[in-house]
Amino acid sequence: MKSRGSRFIHSQSTETRQIPDLLQTIFVAELAEPSRCLWIVSPWISDIPIIDNSANAFLMLDPSWARGKIRLSQVLSVLVDRGATVRVVTRPSIPSNQSFLQRVKGFVHITETTDLHEKGILGSQFYLSGSMNFTYLGITLNEELLHYETTDEVVAEHIIIFTKRWGGPQQ
Repeated sequence: MKSRGSRFIHSQSTETRQIPDLLQTIFVAELAEPSRCLWIVSPWISDIPIIDNSANAFLMLDPSWARGKIRLSQVLSVLVDRGATVRVVTRPSIPSNQSFLQRVKGFVHITETTDLHEKGILGSQFYLSGSMNFTYLGITLNEELLHYETTDEVVAEHIIIFTKRWGGPQQ
């Protein structure tokens, strides 16, 4: 295995594109080469815009996409169609989560855990963790600290941890 690296990202409310751009990069890479299992862990989660397809620059990822913002539920649907298992871990009974959870209920594995405070995305090649919830405020307005990790050993360790806690890909 080739070892890669890690990076800390400090988001401030004046730098509103930093996190959305990182999420777009992560999910475009996932669409090009899906992880076997993708975990999204966030106590608060909504159907945030993930890919800016306003100029049809990402039409090759899914020809059915219209011009405009592509939402998280749309991206996850394509990933599942391409063979990925997607697991969303969130808190139960959060009214703002319900709309998103209803959209993905048929194709995403949802785990609700009352005391969840952890946040992150874990795939086969990366682990993004930190203070950010997957909401509009979390990705655009709030000051957040994120850690983007691509070191093989750290990613593998978290895949084991997440699989034990919340399950893994379908066998």
